[in-house]
Amino acid sequence: MKILFKSNIFSLLFLAIFLLNVYIFESSAIGILLLLAYLAVFGSKMGTIVARGETGPVRFWIGSLTLISCISLILTIAYYIVFIPKELVIILILLTPPFVDILHKRFGGLPFFERFHEVWKEHSHKIGRGVLLSFSLILILGFLFIGKLLNSQITDAVRSPWDRVDASVIVLMGLLLLLLFGLLVRGHERVLSLPAVSFVLFLFLSLVLFVFPIGYGFDSFIHKATEQYLSEFGTISPKPFYYIGQYSLTLFFHHGFVLPISVVDAYLVPILTALFLPIAWYTAAIHITGKKSLSALTLTGIFLIPLGSFIITTPQSLANLWTLLLILASAPYLFAAERPRFIFFGLIALTTLAIHPIAGLPAVLYFALLCADPERAPKSWKAVSKSVFGAIVILTSVILPLSFLFNAWLSGQKLFIKWSALNPVKIFSGLNLSLFFENKFSPFLDFVYLYGRNAFIILIIISVCAWWMYRKDIPRRTRAILCMIVALSINYLIMKTAIDFTFLIDYERLNYSSRLVPLITFFLIPFFILGLGHFLLNLRSRPISLYTSTLALLCAFALSAFYMTYPRHDAYETNRGFNVSAHDQVAVLLVEEWSAQAPYISLANQSVSAAAIEQIGFRYYGSLFFYPIPTGEPLYQYFLKMNEAPTREIAQEALTLVPMHGDVKTIFFFVNNYWWDAPRIIETAKTTADDWRAVGNGAVYVFKYEF
Repeated sequence: MKILFKSNIFSLLFLAIFLLNVYIFESSAIGILLLLAYLAVFGSKMGTIVARGETGPVRFWIGSLTLISCISLILTIAYYIVFIPKELVIILILLTPPFVDILHKRFGGLPFFERFHEVWKEHSHKIGRGVLLSFSLILILGFLFIGKLLNSQITDAVRSPWDRVDASVIVLMGLLLLLLFGLLVRGHERVLSLPAVSFVLFLFLSLVLFVFPIGYGFDSFIHKATEQYLSEFGTISPKPFYYIGQYSLTLFFHHGFVLPISVVDAYLVPILTALFLPIAWYTAAIHITGKKSLSALTLTGIFLIPLGSFIITTPQSLANLWTLLLILASAPYLFAAERPRFIFFGLIALTTLAIHPIAGLPAVLYFALLCADPERAPKSWKAVSKSVFGAIVILTSVILPLSFLFNAWLSGQKLFIKWSALNPVKIFSGLNLSLFFENKFSPFLDFVYLYGRNAFIILIIISVCAWWMYRKDIPRRTRAILCMIVALSINYLIMKTAIDFTFLIDYERLNYSSRLVPLITFFLIPFFILGLGHFLLNLRSRPISLYTSTLALLCAFALSAFYMTYPRHDAYETNRGFNVSAHDQVAVLLVEEWSAQAPYISLANQSVSAAAIEQIGFRYYGSLFFYPIPTGEPLYQYFLKMNEAPTREIAQEALTLVPMHGDVKTIFFFVNNYWWDAPRIIETAKTTADDWRAVGNGAVYVFKYEF
């Protein structure tokens, strides 16, 4: 009764402050505190329902993920039925305490309040001074790391953050990883080591968040503008078939906790990754290795896997995170024969599908494989179960190419599968085996790329070796993971070699197939944990010098992964893209003012187009967007033609793309100074345009053509 009374008092106090903040204070600082309390209390309480019998940290991440996924699905359904009003978000938050309480009374089995040390099920002991010193140094160096990034902020156009970021940032990350790995070696004091992993992981993923105040990437600007539009109007037309799972979460945090959309959109994936992934990984590792201290040490593996999809928030990156968490959540069932939480698995899979289909379809079919496992079927249904399981595997092997064909049919795009082009050898074309022999005479870069470009191969080798060594001990249930690896590899092969993406520009045609590589990696992770645990366990019996030098090597690999996580412009690799700059923003606002409210269209690159979406929003003439995006659209082809020879004839021809284009008589042509032939293009355009302006001492030239 005392615990129930405390719980009710907290709920009433939370709701009172929540309503005051939404309607009166409108404070983001208070909103952050309320959000932390919302996840910590109601998420953990939901965990006692979904993960009954688990310890506190496990209840927290499973319960919070369940709560967030439920909200995402409810708002997604509301969007497709009608729209997402602010009032619905407020109602959902108001209903959370009583709803969770009702479920907890009906299904909960653990007390609501526990002492912190009992949550981790560790023996009460005094934390050593060395551990406290290491943890304190991690915090100090972490804040120094953030300070260095804030002092290296970039607002002009660059190919890579490494072009401007101070080299001391890499040194600081190296020290952070050394201290963290040293902390994990002990395997105890998980009450400190797991938060330390989360903190360092956030720093590992946060470079572009702090270095690019305007924003980073291209897709994120489009999604951010869409979320801003949805926050004002609740819906958008035409309604897309995907991405709403992310948009609904952004609106939930924005409307419910008064957080700016720009902040939520930027930090959503990095923070959720840092918050959930270490606990989920540790939980899975305990069930895979059976040893707590060893499981803590396998957390070093997080920094060795490809994390590039988690540095910015996009639907693909959020869906990737949900897929990885689903795989880790299924490990207790697959490796330790624990009772499967099918409701939880299904909820995560459906949420992933609502966020992005490229990750969502495999997630749903993986859930179907778990449900159809012949090992769980009664003897009389074994044959049927095996047939269903096999049919799901076959469907999974071709689901993504089929989904692309279906989407192309709906949108009227020309997309074909050329089965004659199917070449299994090409699946190995991206493995970069030549790097084992390549040398650019730069010791740091040679080592970084030796590991970085072959990290996928190393992960495969460790996973295959682990499976081979333990194949007689691994339960047959794990074949669901093996089937997903094979099926996704077939999808990758078909999309890489047989699907004709000619409607995209050259360097984007392999973009969709490359998105499957992280998903294949994620399904390898349970076996990677098993192999890494076996390696580290055997290493403990070796001389201390070998043990410490090997951990230092792992730290060096993790530091290499840190460098490889972000776009690069060095002796090995040249990134094609440039970030959106302040000059791009000024240029699009200049054009908006220059047009004197008359309708116009623009010919520009992706960065300028992203700046236009951010600064101006969405503007269409029929189905034609007034800037050339996406790059597969005809307007972008006219931009490329103008770069070859900027003439009035090409500009006038571009105007014919505007439906009933009589009202649109002005076209603007943007030339950024980093374009490879910019001087020639600029001088030629000056002779053909009616007028021109330069922004940022020539960073961006804008040419005006009137007809």
